[in-house]
Amino acid sequence: MRVTVLCENTIGVPIPKGLMGEHGLSFLIEGNHSVLYDTGQGVGILNNMALLGKNAPAIDKIIISHGHYDHTGGLMPVLKQRKSAVPVYIHSDAFQNKIASIETPNGNFEIPIGFQHTKKDYEACGAEFRFVDHFTKIDNHIYAISDIERPEGWKTWDVRLKYKDDDSILDDPFDDDLSLLLETDSGPVVLLGCAHAGVVEILNDLSGKTGYTEFHAIIGGTHLGSAPEDYVNRAMETFKQYNVKVVGTSHCTGFHASSKIMSHFKDEFVVASVGSVFDF
Repeated sequence: MRVTVLCENTIGVPIPKGLMGEHGLSFLIEGNHSVLYDTGQGVGILNNMALLGKNAPAIDKIIISHGHYDHTGGLMPVLKQRKSAVPVYIHSDAFQNKIASIETPNGNFEIPIGFQHTKKDYEACGAEFRFVDHFTKIDNHIYAISDIERPEGWKTWDVRLKYKDDDSILDDPFDDDLSLLLETDSGPVVLLGCAHAGVVEILNDLSGKTGYTEFHAIIGGTHLGSAPEDYVNRAMETFKQYNVKVVGTSHCTGFHASSKIMSHFKDEFVVASVGSVFDF
């Protein structure tokens, strides 16, 4: 199984020329089928796919990790490159009206951070939405997990992230936060979109539902960039607990947390940037 980073904040390879970085994330998983996991903001995905020798019509399935713009923005451009419909696996809560609530000395304001188009618009361009929850098989050796089990009263530490229900602004519980488990020849691999539900909680829930006590690799956005220091330490201890051999951070992990993880895991650490390829 091969995983290629199509979209990410940084570019990891100098060749081919012209690759684009953006605040977002997208992986292409190539095994029995070609599966796109997230689509970035939509700025670089088609450009990067073309330069990396990939093409949208060859994609068999699409999976969306959650409903934020930096993971969904490329969905419409990808759909418009195709002549046939494609299944899109997603949690139903991803279509909530997601916003960032920003506090300033001059008052609060809201920024829309959800899908740029309606569900019907995507369907008109060939998206066949298939709503998944909890632990679901997506493809041979690819499983999705959402509705992560968390402690009573759990809240995200990124207090800006909300959703609107009519005129009410509510904390986002991130039940739609959807991570992937890949069963590979190297062992179980975890792909993370943003890990809004907590990377520690995700790994523990995956272990509980699958029986796996070790994960070969953890790759993707860990959302440790805004996490308190003690949680970053807990995350690293959890990686050690599950005997992780490859820790590939990206996107929302942040430089501070990535540097700390790199200094701790050394040769087991890698930055999962645009153009990075992982063979398992």
